[in-house]
Amino acid sequence: MIDRYPFAAHSRNGVQQMASDAHPSLRDPRTHIRALGGAFVVVALVVLLASVAVALGIPLLDAAGIARGSALRLALRSAFQFVGFGVAGVGFLLVTDRIGFVPVRWPTREDLKWFGVGFAGLLGLYVIATAVFGALGISGAESAIVEQGADQPVYFLFLIPVTVLLVGPTEELIFRGIVQGLFREAYGTPVAIAAASAVFAAVHVSSYSGEGLIATLAVVLLLGGVLGVVYEKCGNLVVPAAIHGLFNTVQFAAAYAAATGLVGS
Repeated sequence: MIDRYPFAAHSRNGVQQMASDAHPSLRDPRTHIRALGGAFVVVALVVLLASVAVALGIPLLDAAGIARGSALRLALRSAFQFVGFGVAGVGFLLVTDRIGFVPVRWPTREDLKWFGVGFAGLLGLYVIATAVFGALGISGAESAIVEQGADQPVYFLFLIPVTVLLVGPTEELIFRGIVQGLFREAYGTPVAIAAASAVFAAVHVSSYSGEGLIATLAVVLLLGGVLGVVYEKCGNLVVPAAIHGLFNTVQFAAAYAAATGLVGS
């Protein structure tokens, strides 16, 4: 599967060489249609199939007797949503006959190095952004997830397996694997990372609210950029997917600790 993707040829040494690879002419309208149209289609599929998956899952939750508004139900509803993400991503690759477009393999030692670098980068960037916001008196946006778990902190614990098994892998499949890959083919690696990170941030608009929305989305964009760089360097989707899942896990664990009084909120 990896051999069909030109990205894989550079996976052990990073893919900074991609800048010298041949790209379709930017004068050809089909170049832009394939990149922009493909990205639009896959994001639209994500929105549609996530909604369908949740709609199909709700009767199952009712049949199982899981109470409406309960922490478990909210977490499972989220799980159904990201199952929809995965179906959209894999379906797009199958329909376009590009199942090898996204490189996935068992992590190598080089991959583990990039995992460490990427995870430290995400945490460091998040801490710095939080400190800067505090120094400037900027409040971050309100998180829908934090609001949902405020009265039932166990919700954050239920979300940990969801984020590790579903959120990290499926969001990285969509935004780094497919969207970033499509933009890379047309415009090269730097533009691809920036464009995919912008799409990633835009899709998270519904997850936040309040006056600090723009500042929070700017941080999401930068975090997406870190994941995009790591993906380009290692050429293995498993790495950013694992980083994403672990980073969210740390956030959920911190939210649980704050909500239960284990640490100061």
